[in-house]
Amino acid sequence: MKLKMIVQAADESAATVEPSRPRRDFAASLAFFLLEKEGSIFGTWDGRLRANEQRELFGRFIGKGRIIIDGANERLTHTVTRCFGRDYEDTVTLRWAQL
Repeated sequence: MKLKMIVQAADESAATVEPSRPRRDFAASLAFFLLEKEGSIFGTWDGRLRANEQRELFGRFIGKGRIIIDGANERLTHTVTRCFGRDYEDTVTLRWAQL
């Protein structure tokens, strides 16, 4: 009787575990974004993206500043201004495969 209760409890707890979400292909999302904005997946786009747009597009928030999406080299770069806009610094550079 005790073994039956343990097995039943294990079955119930296994049923309540949520299945893991499938991993999104962020490289494909970036390629479609470039195709839509630039007309080619090998183009380069630079601009600003809000936090929710960054999370939707490549799965994380990199920060405020300018985002450069380079399709030819498959790189994502975050750039901020320094020295009152006279200098730029790349704070994050990621390959699409690292997303």
